[in-house]
Amino acid sequence: MPMNEPTHRLPPGPRGAIRQTLRYLRDPVGSILDLGRRYGDLFTLSSLGDALVVASAPEAVRAIFSAEPDTFAPFAADAMAPVLGRGSVLLQHGAAHRRARKLMQPPFHGARMRAYGAAMRDSARTHLAAVPRDRRVPIEDVFRDISLDVIIRTIFGVSTGERMAACARGVRDTIAAFGPLIATFRALQREFGGFGPWARFRRLLGGVHELLRQEIAARDPARPGDDILSLLVAARDESGAAMDEQEIVEQLFTMVIAGHETTATALAWAVDELLRRPELLGRLREELGPFAGDPDRLAQSPLLDAVCAETLRLHPLIPMVSRKLLRPFELGGYLLPAGTGLGACLLLAHLREERYPEAMAFRPQRFLDGKHPPPHEYLPFGGGARRCLGAAFALHEMKVVLSTLVLEFELELAAAPARTGVRAATIGPRGGVPVVRRR
Repeated sequence: MPMNEPTHRLPPGPRGAIRQTLRYLRDPVGSILDLGRRYGDLFTLSSLGDALVVASAPEAVRAIFSAEPDTFAPFAADAMAPVLGRGSVLLQHGAAHRRARKLMQPPFHGARMRAYGAAMRDSARTHLAAVPRDRRVPIEDVFRDISLDVIIRTIFGVSTGERMAACARGVRDTIAAFGPLIATFRALQREFGGFGPWARFRRLLGGVHELLRQEIAARDPARPGDDILSLLVAARDESGAAMDEQEIVEQLFTMVIAGHETTATALAWAVDELLRRPELLGRLREELGPFAGDPDRLAQSPLLDAVCAETLRLHPLIPMVSRKLLRPFELGGYLLPAGTGLGACLLLAHLREERYPEAMAFRPQRFLDGKHPPPHEYLPFGGGARRCLGAAFALHEMKVVLSTLVLEFELELAAAPARTGVRAATIGPRGGVPVVRRR
């Protein structure tokens, strides 16, 4: 074979899909770091039935995210379809995916997105003020309540009363029922005569879908409000067609799932890192002082930007972004066949010493003074045509909630440094970062 001709074999990797999956559930970060040390920048995982080639070198990540969008379909779509619905933007590809993204983009950009800042600030104040003083509390649970509150206020335009309580209760119970085991092992996604965790999850999901349909029915497309649901009901594609009810239901639930746990987890990691560094926390509080209570001015705080960026670098919420190849794809000297899974490993990309010296250390100064790595070396929200639609919204919420906490409350850590655990959709701190509120 000529030296420059790609091989048709897959890159090497570990054997034993079940063993690797269980190890990942037990220690997600440790298992991925070990695979990177053993196999390098390109290796293959047996992902419970589907081969998944994992890449982390900058040139490979760039190649994946700059490829034509129609090269890929969503990975493991069959496993997620019963949860999100086949119409979810996360599970579509091709023209349907482009249409869905275009219809869903307006609420997450520009002045309309920034208008949600006051709701984010008010929700943070309310829930943080309700934390009892001098008592150990997992701060991630508080952030989940804040995030859910923000979702209901901004998506549905509901801030008080039984409608909000019903939405919050339904979403909270449904997400809690969708644990990492049934998310990982499709064999557990069976109803077993109406009993068991999957049957319970499906019942709760049906209840949330019914709540969403009621909210859709209450909207008048001719008189859209400022909430995200109203904007989706009023949205039209290039042919003048609107999304149908089921499509809106599935997109809304996708937003709820994607936005609830991820933002709360990012905030918990940020608090864990800040409270271990009192000097850094003091500098951040001083810099944020002039912007107190004004979410629109938070962009003027370079240190807040840097703290959030470094948190998302060191603690990427999703360790890998995966796709399924629809046609052969050349990468790193291998010609990967159609049907192969291909993942860009955000965790390994964010821990490369040549880009991030002392990569395992929390150092926000990496992002100060205009320093910012290339997009293919820093990608907490993924990249390419499937980059997270809600990235700007999530980052804005993270900054608003974190600044409110830093300026108006005082917390102390009540545990050793957090270890990482697996949620249904993310990896986060085990134990939820226990803290004690002093002020």
